[in-house]
Amino acid sequence: KKWATHRQKLWYEYFDPAKSKNEILSNVPAGINNDQWASFVAYRQQSSTMELCRRNKEIQKKQKMPHTCGSKASSRRRHELFLETGKTPSRRKIFIETHKRRNGSFINDAARTIGEEIELNMTQCDTNECEVFPNDVVGKMLGAEHSGRVRCMGMGAAPSNTFRNTKGRLSDPSASSSSYSASSVTYNHLQQRLMRVESQLEGTLNALKDYVMSKEGSVPEEFAGLFALQPQVT
Repeated sequence: KKWATHRQKLWYEYFDPAKSKNEILSNVPAGINNDQWASFVAYRQQSSTMELCRRNKEIQKKQKMPHTCGSKASSRRRHELFLETGKTPSRRKIFIETHKRRNGSFINDAARTIGEEIELNMTQCDTNECEVFPNDVVGKMLGAEHSGRVRCMGMGAAPSNTFRNTKGRLSDPSASSSSYSASSVTYNHLQQRLMRVESQLEGTLNALKDYVMSKEGSVPEEFAGLFALQPQVT
């Protein structure tokens, strides 16, 4: 299995705070060469790495509704659902998919409260499932979006480009259905293309990161900004 995928597991398994650095270095995991292990141990014991781990733990503690995708981006899961169903998944669907465990239960009580309300809405709503509104059920349950993002829509989705047609539709109820239908088709087509590009970009970045980690044992500072562009767990 890939070194980058299991580096954290290896560290927790082989690191012992009671042991000296030399003792840790001498306990090389099977399948890892000495140079890789030495570089990795040095990286994990850097003050900057330890501070980053501490901050990540603090952030994780504050998360009220962690999702179940791990490091997988919402856009990648959207693309997978599109390939499975042939339809662009709504953000209602994405919320449910990313906040349930494999056994079908929600990740925690907060997610269950919101998820059950969304599921009820999905059975009662007769609007186009792919439509996204600021005050749709996800918006009502999670609150207003922050600038630069729309939750459950993946990379590139912002209020300015996701909700741009909402005001016009609400203020002009006499607008022709054919015009709106054409707009929806165009939007769905662009959304599908965006999901494919995002998925390809994420795969390329992950492969590059794996390669760099296998050679260097850590991500060099000059590449830190590049990999920081990858979406993280929120």
